[in-house]
Amino acid sequence: MLEDVQLAIAQRPPGTRLVFLSDYDGTLADFHDDPTIPVPSPETARLLCRLVARTDISFGIVSGRRVADLRTRTQLPSRVYLAGLHGMEIEVGTIRWQHPDLDVAREHVRELIRRLEPIREKVPGLLLEDKHVSIAVHVRNVDPDLRGAALADADACASQFVTGGLLRRLTGSMVIEFLPNIGCHKGDATRWIARDVETRCGQLPWVVFVGDDVTDEDAFLAIEEGAGVLVGSRPSAAKYQLRNTLDVDALLSWVVREG
Repeated sequence: MLEDVQLAIAQRPPGTRLVFLSDYDGTLADFHDDPTIPVPSPETARLLCRLVARTDISFGIVSGRRVADLRTRTQLPSRVYLAGLHGMEIEVGTIRWQHPDLDVAREHVRELIRRLEPIREKVPGLLLEDKHVSIAVHVRNVDPDLRGAALADADACASQFVTGGLLRRLTGSMVIEFLPNIGCHKGDATRWIARDVETRCGQLPWVVFVGDDVTDEDAFLAIEEGAGVLVGSRPSAAKYQLRNTLDVDALLSWVVREG
C-alpha cells in the first residue's frame, strides 16, 4: 500500500540519494487502446515538473518506448534520465547512448513488419507499433476471443527471426514485441542509471522503481538498495504495491513534499 512505500522511502539510510524511476504506460500515463495517445494527465505532469525541480532527487523514466517519443510526450528537461527500448538507448544531459548493435537489426524488423501486415489487415483492432528498430503487436483492442490466434499468427511470422537468433520476443500487457536479440533489459538500464547517479552526485543511490508491466520485473530484481513498487495486483518481485495511476500520483505528491 501507499503508506508502506512512503515509510520505506522515509526510513532509507541517511546520506543516500533517492533515485525515483518509473515505467511510462500504465504508470505515469493510463493505458489507451491506441498506444500513440497516452500522455500524463495534467496533474501527473504538474507533479513530475515539481519532482524534477528537486535537486536532491534524481528522476528517470525506463520504458519500451523510444527515448525521442518519451521526450516529446513528457516535455521534461534533459537532466531527467530517459531509457528507451527496454534499456537499449539512454539519454541524460549531453549523453546520447544506444547499444552498438541496435542498427544491425533494422532490416530484420522491416522485413518482419512486411510479413505482419496481412495479419493487421485481417484482425480488427490489431495494431502494429513500428519503433523502427522493433515492432510491437498490440491486441488490447482485439476481440478477446481472437487475441490468442492473432498472437499465434504473429509468432509464426516471426519464428524464423526468433529461432535464428536475429530477434527476441518480449511479452507485455496485451502486447508482444519483437526487438533486436541484444542482452539488454530494464534491469540493465536501472543499474546504469544508479551507477551514473553515484558518479555524478557522490552519494550511494537508493532506488525506487515504479512499474506495472511484466518487463518491469527485471528492474525490480536489479535494485540493490531501494524498493520495487508494482502498480496493480499480480505475483511480482516488487516488495510493494500500488493500486493504480491515482496511487502513483499520490506517491509522487508525497515524494515532492517529503521524499
